[in-house]
Formats: sequence, structure tokens, C-alpha cells
Amino acid sequence: MLSEQIRARIDRELKKYPAEQKQSAVMAALRFVQDEKGWISSDDMADIAAYLGMANMAVYEVATFYHMYNLKPMGKHTLTVCTNLSCTLCGA
Repeated sequence: MLSEQIRARIDRELKKYPAEQKQSAVMAALRFVQDEKGWISSDDMADIAAYLGMANMAVYEVATFYHMYNLKPMGKHTLTVCTNLSCTLCGA
């Protein structure tokens, strides 16, 4: 269940988009849940989908595509190692 604070933040975000484009706020909604809870559960994704009128799978696809969303509880600090060509050329 989304908290009132998250719903209010999503509602503010929705004002940025046309009424028929509510799904545009999905990334912000995921971020709001993660900021409050520390990670995003499948129940949270289902709640976001219901609130934005999207399919559960569409929210799951966004959450799993981007590495910035934690889909399981994480520690206080996380370490990300850049492994692409640009970082390698810079000596990483």
C-alpha cells in the first residue's frame, strides 16, 4: 500500500504530464517508493501500477531495466563498479 506521502508526491509529478500519459510518472513513482522504504517490492510495483493505471508487467519492466532501483533490501552503502569502455579507457 502506497503511503499518503508517496501518493501526494506522485500526484505532484502527474501534473507535469497530460492526463492520458499517467505512465510517464512511473520512474518518479519508483524513486519515491525507494526513497521511503529503501527498496521496491513486487507489492509496491503492483500498487504503483494500479495507481497509474498500468499493467504490473510494465512497471516491472521499468524497475528491472534500470540499475538504480533496488528490488531487494540493500545495505546502507552500495558500491557500483563501472565496467564499460569509457571507464576502462580512463583507467577504471
